Formats: sequence, C-alpha cells, structure tokens
Amino acid sequence: MSAPNGLGDVGAALDALGDPTRRDLYERILARPSRIAGLAAAVPVTRPAVSHHVRVLKDAGLVREEDGLLVAVVDPLPQLRTYFDRLWFEASVGEGWLRERFAVSRRLYALGVEAPVPRTRSA
Repeated sequence: MSAPNGLGDVGAALDALGDPTRRDLYERILARPSRIAGLAAAVPVTRPAVSHHVRVLKDAGLVREEDGLLVAVVDPLPQLRTYFDRLWFEASVGEGWLRERFAVSRRLYALGVEAPVPRTRSA
C-alpha cells in the first residue's frame, strides 16, 4: 500500500533510516547478518533500545529475521536511489525550471485539469 505522500516504501525507509542509531544498525546488519544480542554488544545503546530500533527497521521492510538472524533487505534501496536521483536532478536544473514546473501545475489546477502523476516502476 502506498503512503498518501506518494513515497510508499521509500517514505517508511526514509523515516526508519532518519535515526542515526537505526542507520548504524542497518549498516551493521547489511555487512553481516546478526542476532539482537550481537548487535547490542556492538553499539552504545541498551538491548531494549536495539530491539526497538530493529522493530522499526523490520516495520519499514529493511530487515527481516531468518533462523534467528537479522538480515538486511535491500529491495527498498533502488527505490531510495531513484528518489534521491530525482531530487538531485531537480536541484541541478535550477530554480527556474522548478518555478515553471509549479506554474504549469497551478495553471492546470485552475483549469480543473488533474496534473499527470509521474509513474514509478513497481518492484
């Protein structure tokens, strides 16, 4: 299911990875599947805090558990890359292009025409 802001899984991944502790845990799990106890021993937060952060990563679809090991899910990463590539493109073309893009959207809205929504590829 997609989020109202159109980000869907990307939004959940961004929210989850917005916390530095979760980013650290995700990177550790990505480099080496681990158990909660192993992660807790490697980071300066309590085991309950690690469990909480891992739960957030799981809920965002970034981590899953296999035979007691936490394994990183990389499926959202290409979507994150696409999201940031789009932002980078829009930033690189400059304010003039963005102003024109929004002006067209406003004109279409005033005419009662729904602006086309960019299509994204499904995984």
